[in-house]
Amino acid sequence: MNIISLKNDIKPFRLALPIAAVALASLGVACDDETSKIGASLTEGDISISIDTLSFNLDAKSIPNNDYDSRTGNLLLGNLDVPEYGKLNCSFVSRLMCATSLDEVPDSLRSPERVDSCKLILYMSRGDLTGDSLTPQKVSAYNLTQQLPSDITNSFDPAGYYDPSKKLGSKSFTASYIGRVDSLATSSPSLNSNNIPVNSTIAIDIDVDKELGIKIFQDYKERPEIFEWPSTFAQYYPGLFVEPSFGKGCVSNIQAIDLTVFYWYNKKVTTIEDKDTTITWEHAASYVTPLMSAPEVLSSNNITYEVSDYIKNLVNGGKSIITTPGGYNVSFKFPADDILEHYRKDSHNLSLISDLILSIPAETIDNDYGIGAPPTLMLIKTSELKDFFNLNKIPDNLTSFTADYDSTNKRYRFSSMRSYILDLLSKNSVTEEDIEFTVVPISLTTEKGSNNSNTSYITKCTPYTVKPTMVHLLTDEAEIIFTFSSQIID
Repeated sequence: MNIISLKNDIKPFRLALPIAAVALASLGVACDDETSKIGASLTEGDISISIDTLSFNLDAKSIPNNDYDSRTGNLLLGNLDVPEYGKLNCSFVSRLMCATSLDEVPDSLRSPERVDSCKLILYMSRGDLTGDSLTPQKVSAYNLTQQLPSDITNSFDPAGYYDPSKKLGSKSFTASYIGRVDSLATSSPSLNSNNIPVNSTIAIDIDVDKELGIKIFQDYKERPEIFEWPSTFAQYYPGLFVEPSFGKGCVSNIQAIDLTVFYWYNKKVTTIEDKDTTITWEHAASYVTPLMSAPEVLSSNNITYEVSDYIKNLVNGGKSIITTPGGYNVSFKFPADDILEHYRKDSHNLSLISDLILSIPAETIDNDYGIGAPPTLMLIKTSELKDFFNLNKIPDNLTSFTADYDSTNKRYRFSSMRSYILDLLSKNSVTEEDIEFTVVPISLTTEKGSNNSNTSYITKCTPYTVKPTMVHLLTDEAEIIFTFSSQIID
């Protein structure tokens, strides 16, 4: 491993009192400014701050990522075939939950005989797709016949979980608002039942057999306990399987699903003419949305990705390539021993590590479909990768770190690695497990702090399945920026 040290030392200067306090705090030393001899001795020494840029060839390699946790609210739908990227086929399965209490429907109208029709509505954000939005497509939906497994992954085969001879419904569509200008999609949007702005979404409404609505009304009338708990509800309504049945060249991101039931009622109409009052009854319609998708219930992508020969040739040539959804991650051994050796090479009485940043240059791969780099990568100890997503963990800046893609400087910077190097300093020796890392594309869910705080907190971390991406990491040009201060007391 070749290391080029570009060291920029600030010349020694007398330690100021605030800095001395920080140094002591890092060592767990308490002192009294008036009586402590230790405090006095610190002011007699010189402190230097080292900001070193260490260049490394990480000797990384791309590793296949064919089976991964695909449970997410980002449900991909469609087919794509890109020469540089490969072939992608996306369908999904999803449980539903009882979203609207049917008690909102007057008891006199909550009758199975009044069900007129049903629609399954898939919502996608305008422009939230990869490929050509004008590509003709067709989608088909099926009722699941049994509950989904809890250990579901992207390679889940829905065969046996639905009856292909009993299609719930299908719809031909394009993922575009033909004839609508962008201003119409953003001005004063109203919200659908999932609180998604209507004007900014495309709704794929699938006519489904009204027998499903009749069953819902009937069950709610005779067995209302079915709708009280999600676990009970899933036993009777396992969910949906949705797949593309026609069309190539576009993969869309489905944000939400509604099952809407339309029912009829008699509307009283009063007319007054020449002081004569006439009362008539007209046939009218209303609707209720009893079922919908939600983050609280299981939904998962079924993804088949055949990597292109172009990507395979880059990997076989030693390039560090990352793709999504699935395909390739990147692994390497972090040069912790070299960093520790660099830190310990000069004798000093006291020291304080300020920061450790890993910066990896990255290049997007040219293509005609707008497939870019993953927005966020996670660097994680390989030994912890398997359990990380299974246990719904979040990055902790000790064994897992995140970096956003900097499109201006074309790089990923994994900062806040200070705790990692401090942990290694506390050990007698560095093991293989300590330095073996994998780089994984991820999606982060954040929430604002309370009391109108501007601070955001990560609440969820999942593998990145939002859309196809690919990037070349220049791991042979990686840099580690290591900042620490040291003091020598005579």
